[in-house]
Amino acid sequence: MSFYQFMHSGNYVKIIVHDIPEKPGVIAKISKILATHHINIFTIKHSVHTAESGDIAFTVSKDRAEESINLMKSNLDYIGGKRITFRKDLALVFIWGEEIRNLSRFASDILRALSEYDVEIDSLSIAIEGITCILPEKQYKEAMHAFNKMFIDEPFISPV
Repeated sequence: MSFYQFMHSGNYVKIIVHDIPEKPGVIAKISKILATHHINIFTIKHSVHTAESGDIAFTVSKDRAEESINLMKSNLDYIGGKRITFRKDLALVFIWGEEIRNLSRFASDILRALSEYDVEIDSLSIAIEGITCILPEKQYKEAMHAFNKMFIDEPFISPV
């Protein structure tokens, strides 16, 4: 079996800027505001609702949450959004390995492992480098048990 590694941490916050205009440059505005204040974005997701509007959700570390939320609120007109919501109780797990070639199958196995422990998934991002899971911080230990079972105790991961 291939060698897999995990990077994991609690203390993440998801901030959602709602009802942004569907036009180029909105994510650039958000990232510029945060970059100017040396705030790292760990994940970002753009959801389109209509031809005219959508949402942008991104995660930042909990220690920069209040500053990030306040920056988004004070720049809402500049960004073009209508409102801000946030969730402060999240953890991030990044899984990567030497030979993750079949990412969709690998993601399916990860989701199956998490479901066996009733872990809620806030979001899942798949890239050639690996898979990022955002999940409730209170379920972080259950997720680690699921991954331990998946990779060590009773490997049921599909061949990748």
